[in-house]
Amino acid sequence: MKAFAVVAALFGILMFAVGAGNVAAQDQKIIIDTFPDLWPQYMTEALQKAGLADKVEIRTVPQNQYENKLKLMIAGGDVGDVICMDAPNIAYYANEGALESLNAYWDKADFADLVGSARQAMTWNGKIWAAPLNESNCVLYYNKDMFKAAGLKAPEKLADAWTTDQLLAAAVKLTKKDATGKVSVYGIMPQMFSIDNRNEGMTYTQVLWTWWFGADILSKDGTAAKGFFDSPANLKALHFYQDLFQKYKAAPAMPITGGFEAERIAMWINGPWMVGEWQRNFPEFYKSKWGAMPLPKGLAAASNSGSWNLAITAQSKNKKLAWEVVKAITGAQGAQIYCDRTGNLPARQSVLAKTDMSKLPYSIIKEQLVQTARSRPVTPNYPAISEAAMDCYNAIAYGADVDKTVAEAVAKMERALK
Repeated sequence: MKAFAVVAALFGILMFAVGAGNVAAQDQKIIIDTFPDLWPQYMTEALQKAGLADKVEIRTVPQNQYENKLKLMIAGGDVGDVICMDAPNIAYYANEGALESLNAYWDKADFADLVGSARQAMTWNGKIWAAPLNESNCVLYYNKDMFKAAGLKAPEKLADAWTTDQLLAAAVKLTKKDATGKVSVYGIMPQMFSIDNRNEGMTYTQVLWTWWFGADILSKDGTAAKGFFDSPANLKALHFYQDLFQKYKAAPAMPITGGFEAERIAMWINGPWMVGEWQRNFPEFYKSKWGAMPLPKGLAAASNSGSWNLAITAQSKNKKLAWEVVKAITGAQGAQIYCDRTGNLPARQSVLAKTDMSKLPYSIIKEQLVQTARSRPVTPNYPAISEAAMDCYNAIAYGADVDKTVAEAVAKMERALK
């Protein structure tokens, strides 16, 4: 009897501890790891609408630190329940065992509401690993006043898109110098951020130059960089890219905060989210200063696609609630809020059907997504590939030897692939 009493007492203590643990788990907030440029305030608004805001804590770090921080948190066991990741990185994190598959959570009919490119991006190795915040594509923004003064007419339809040579001529024409010979207005910002940045937005827009010249980063099966990133076509593309900065001084080799809005940059490759940014923070510029045109074409026509997504980590202690949070932000209601506020392109057909695609830049994006959109290489090695490519583009923009820098980048890629 005494033995039974001891066992019963121990069992009672154990059940109390388990019960207390369950209460703690229920009270514990779901943590989302993200960065400020991904508009966490609109994730919060979607959560408020779903009645879940009080169950969520959002942690942020600067975007250029996010990927490294995320990997450290995963390795250290202190990553959040939900993480944000760019589409080409999904395979990497899934392959590392860092993610929870969403197959058991996601209703098939609801998953089918995603546009085809988004469904494809969320799936790797036969499983669903993430949920999209939005879809994306870029255009070439331009300053209307500067174009008028230079006698330039911007095409509005994809069929009339400029060639890369026409773009170069316009960039040179739009570049202005002051009395001392210093550049006061640059003709173009040929990538999303200034070249001192190291984040995926850079590769996302820099790879366009490779594609326009008929080249690729990797082979189609994603197993080789040699013969592709160092092909004659890509070497020509990267010499062209370097000339914008070094030969013609038509692109800034230093950061210019708010350069396009301050009218110190005449053209800029970026996405539809900028329209919402201008409307919120630069209302006078938004009203009349900007226009949008299709991306240029060279040997090939190409535009980019794929955007940021939410995934549940394998380390999450409350995956069921984490899914409710993901669903609240990326479901039809949350996606409508997020895309309306940010100006992003919806990844859901039901939300896209309610979006006015007749105005710029959406009318251009609608054509590009159908006719010219391409995705970045799909491989578990993508983070290393992207980093090598980005460092290569940036170094070349600063004036590094093209052939040598490309050879170094290919060597890094090949090591990662092997």
